[in-house]
Amino acid sequence: MERDRLLTVATYAALYVVGLVVGAWCVFLVPLRLPGGIEGLADVLIVLAGTGLGVLGTWGTRTLVAAVLPGLGILTVVALATAVGPGGDVLLAAGVKGDPGLGVVGELVLLAALAAPLLALVIAARMLRRMPPPPPEG
Repeated sequence: MERDRLLTVATYAALYVVGLVVGAWCVFLVPLRLPGGIEGLADVLIVLAGTGLGVLGTWGTRTLVAAVLPGLGILTVVALATAVGPGGDVLLAAGVKGDPGLGVVGELVLLAALAAPLLALVIAARMLRRMPPPPPEG
């Protein structure tokens, strides 16, 4: 029983840390422009990775807590990236005079970071209702 609890806590910690890594990666992808001038890859990755990792965590642990942990990790990094540093610098600017698209993508990153854990929670709750109960321990 103690080993199962330790494994669950380690899984929760790993899900949160993976969320931190994905969040940091996506924050630095905000200024990326794909061929053709397409922006917003960071927003798409935040929603897909946060939701996918949360659903995967729920599938493995059969708990709803696992659904929100990657999204909370992403949200932590995004919140820290929007905070003003000592020199007045920020990683995610809400508005950029020379590039208005960059400001829009920066604002959408915060909304995507909020949407990912909520979407993962909704999908995971539906998934848990359809899963068969775990076998009895014996």
